[in-house]
Amino acid sequence: MTHDDDRLARLLREAGELDQAPPEAVWHGIRAELDGEPAPEARGRRVLPLLVAAAAGAGLMYAATQVFDDDPAPAEEVVASATLGPVDGEGQLGQAEVVERDGQQVLRVQVDELPDAEDGYLEVWLLRPDVSGLVTLGVLDAGTEEFVLPQGIDLAEYPVVDISVEHLDGDPGHGGNSVVRGEVG
Repeated sequence: MTHDDDRLARLLREAGELDQAPPEAVWHGIRAELDGEPAPEARGRRVLPLLVAAAAGAGLMYAATQVFDDDPAPAEEVVASATLGPVDGEGQLGQAEVVERDGQQVLRVQVDELPDAEDGYLEVWLLRPDVSGLVTLGVLDAGTEEFVLPQGIDLAEYPVVDISVEHLDGDPGHGGNSVVRGEVG
């Protein structure tokens, strides 16, 4: 790194953030200074290099904020939602939403207080209303989890979000101990 590079880096750090791009006159002054042309006398010879450096730094900061301040989160649309409640009682334990994101459907499950899995784990499923078919989505480790839905899954056919307590018994099927449930629509 040269002395000029060190100086520019220091001036950029000191320039701070900029809400608007500098006016065109500032850019003309920067170009003139970089090309080694004499600065306009009205601005003074000692102040101009600092102004030019500050403007350059501010311009770079403005450009960087325009590039990096864009919201990196992908756009999503809620296509279905459900209130989740205890299977054996009344009340609300959380929410489930199906969102469309980047061409995929994602189930976002939020449970306010996770049920006790005892010596097992909690698994999230999609079920038919008559419980004649089910699709496993994955393990619920935290209060809020997201699960990518399998391609072609029809939420009209599998609208029930079910959370069950499962045991490490080698059986990948539903163990029959559902503790939280809701129907997306």
